[in-house]
Amino acid sequence: MSPIRLIGIGSPFGDDRVGWHAVEAIERSGMLASFPAGMATACRCSHPVTDLLPMMSGARAVFLIDGMKSGAPPGAVRRIEDGELPDGLGNVSSHGLGVAESLALARTLGMLPRTLTIYGIEIGAPAADQEISQAVLAAIPALLREIETDLRRLVEEND
Repeated sequence: MSPIRLIGIGSPFGDDRVGWHAVEAIERSGMLASFPAGMATACRCSHPVTDLLPMMSGARAVFLIDGMKSGAPPGAVRRIEDGELPDGLGNVSSHGLGVAESLALARTLGMLPRTLTIYGIEIGAPAADQEISQAVLAAIPALLREIETDLRRLVEEND
């Protein structure tokens, strides 16, 4: 069985750390230990343009966790399935060429996993410090419950 990868995208700055912080919370929770060894793994990505495709390679499903700016209040969580991202989405990432461009390249090259789910957590204004806002931190427990529910459903569907 091909693995399921949970990839937290982020940087060391303020709310943009949310993807990394979510992966750390997943690891601390023991969530992944409740699945057969190697079925689900989590990692952090800081350079999606160069690292995201290799991290997704060989996975049957990928859950991406990243900060987003859509105008919703900080801490709002949005779940986006593959196909909901519009083609030609502009560079809206703080990671240089962004996640959308990397996913578009993966689609063109036939490298997208069978299942791709993006969990976007609305972040506040960019900050140079390393602290995550309380509004974004408050979203993490609900995000983890949603990810665990989706992960269990995906595993059950493929048993």
